[in-house]
Amino acid sequence: MVTFLYYSVWIILTLWCIFLLLYHKREPYSTIIWLLLVFLVPILGALLFLVFGPIRLERGAVKRKRNIEQQLSESDPTVLLTVREPSLPPSDLTKIPTEENQVFRLAEQISEYRLSTGNKVEIIVDPDVALASMQKAIEGAKQFIHLEYYIIVSDEVTEQLFDSLIEARRRGVEVRVLYDSLGSLSLKKIYFRRLTEHGVKVAGFLPLSAIAQRLNLNFRNHRKILVVDGKTAFTGSANIGKQYLGKRNDSQWRDNVVKVEGPVCLQLQDVFAKDWQFTTKEDLYSAMYCPVPQRCGDAVIQVLESGPDTRFQTLYQALFLAITSARSHILMTTPYFIPDSVMMTALTVAALRGVKVQLLLPQKNDLLLVQLASRSFYEALLEAGVEIYEYEPRILHAKNLIIDKKWTIIGSANMDARSFRLNFEINLLIYGSSVTEQAENLFEADLQKSNRVELATYLARPMVRRLLENACRLFSPIL
Repeated sequence: MVTFLYYSVWIILTLWCIFLLLYHKREPYSTIIWLLLVFLVPILGALLFLVFGPIRLERGAVKRKRNIEQQLSESDPTVLLTVREPSLPPSDLTKIPTEENQVFRLAEQISEYRLSTGNKVEIIVDPDVALASMQKAIEGAKQFIHLEYYIIVSDEVTEQLFDSLIEARRRGVEVRVLYDSLGSLSLKKIYFRRLTEHGVKVAGFLPLSAIAQRLNLNFRNHRKILVVDGKTAFTGSANIGKQYLGKRNDSQWRDNVVKVEGPVCLQLQDVFAKDWQFTTKEDLYSAMYCPVPQRCGDAVIQVLESGPDTRFQTLYQALFLAITSARSHILMTTPYFIPDSVMMTALTVAALRGVKVQLLLPQKNDLLLVQLASRSFYEALLEAGVEIYEYEPRILHAKNLIIDKKWTIIGSANMDARSFRLNFEINLLIYGSSVTEQAENLFEADLQKSNRVELATYLARPMVRRLLENACRLFSPIL
């Protein structure tokens, strides 16, 4: 009886996985890997696929987007015009050369948002300064505070930030907190209870308790957004917790916190509003949440909102064009480097045609499997002339791309399949000499604390390590 039950479950799970793999379009390489796992590892392989592999939620995500767009079309049209097409003279666009403009033109075609001019940008790497800046903005809030983060940790930094939110609520400020249900799974309920007791609205994105989500760990909200009064906003790579923000310590990660002021804040508010409406059904589209934008700088910004609900792979296509159109420099910082064949080709071809390509990766990663898989790509890149550096002091978690020392892409996304296709991400495509200079100076400072990977040394690594790296690379479609 037990044997019959075992084989029945195996056959049913295998047939169901085969149906899902063939029904949904995906990369052939990924399909073959999953099929092999399902066949060669009975039951366990199928369960792994059901947890990490299906894209069945993509249809639901697309439906989500269409429903929200329908609701937005019925909202106040002047509010939507303010958010998506700021009524500001695009004089700054005339300063952008045609070659750089093509990236923005593509971004406008594949994104909902238009170019936003007249913005001020500050990239903050000191975790104590970042936390202080966020708290100062919260303390100065007059109307609303909207916070959306992938990971919120149960520690003193979160308590400190939440105390500021509670104090703002006492002043009459509307406060909303959106967290990812998987990323913030360890956050103790007492933290949420304190917020809700003081009138703060709290919601979890795609709760794991829902039956439809129980066996699927994909489609996580990896965004980091804090918007205050629609005039000041923060994004970047840092989550909330003492390993990301607050007083620096040896175990703290190296992150980027990006503070922006100007019209782009309304577009980040728009991203939050859609995620909040999807999660809670509450409509935030009113004049209160969309104040008239004010110009306060010279940075031109394109919001790159990406996720499984977008028609195009927004970030993926923008990165591809950025890399292939580079003429002199490509400076990339990423903690999780798992490129597909297309991105590998783009990087190696860029190096071979004379572009200086420098990759800044972590020497020590928090995910050993990812680190081993990442290093399996080194040989082809080094042979093409790509310079690879491994950051030594702390865990590198910043994500940034600088092209030709003229513009930069910075935000929450990694160089891997999850960020490109499965997770909800937020990035900023920024053109402006002052911003690019900030980013480049930070990159150079990080290089001084990094060890360069030499081809000869890499090729001389132990055979066991080579085998482990190549074995881990087989899992790259799901990393």
